[in-house]
Amino acid sequence: MTTRNNNDAVLGGAPPLGERIGRLVDVWIRDGRGRDHPVTGKAFFAVYSWYLRHWAEHDPAWGEFIGVSYDFIGGDDGWNTMLRERVVCETCRDTYRLENIGVCTGCMRCTCYACGPHGSCTGEIV
Repeated sequence: MTTRNNNDAVLGGAPPLGERIGRLVDVWIRDGRGRDHPVTGKAFFAVYSWYLRHWAEHDPAWGEFIGVSYDFIGGDDGWNTMLRERVVCETCRDTYRLENIGVCTGCMRCTCYACGPHGSCTGEIV
C-alpha cells in the first residue's frame, strides 16, 4: 500500500495542494481505482478540508478518491475520532481539537483561526 508515499506527497508543501491531489487522483485512476492509494491522518484532513471548499472545480473522480480515503480512515467513526484529536497551533502553541484548527495548504502547518495565514506563505487555511 502507498499510504505513506501519498501522505508525504500531500504534506510536502509544493506544488499547490490542488496539483498534489490531482497527481494522486491520476495515479489512483491509472492503478484501477482500488483501495491502494488512500491518504490518512493530517494529510487526509488537509485534502478533505480543501476538497470541501473546491469540489465543484473538479471532476467526480476526485470525490471518489476522497471517498475511498474516507472509508479507509473508518468512515464517519474514523472522521469523528480524528476531529476530537488534540493538535497544537504551530504559531501560538495553544492546543485545540482538530475540528477547531486549520491546516495551511502551503506549508502544511496547523494553525488556529486567531493566528490565521502565515505572512510569507501563499497557502490557504482549510
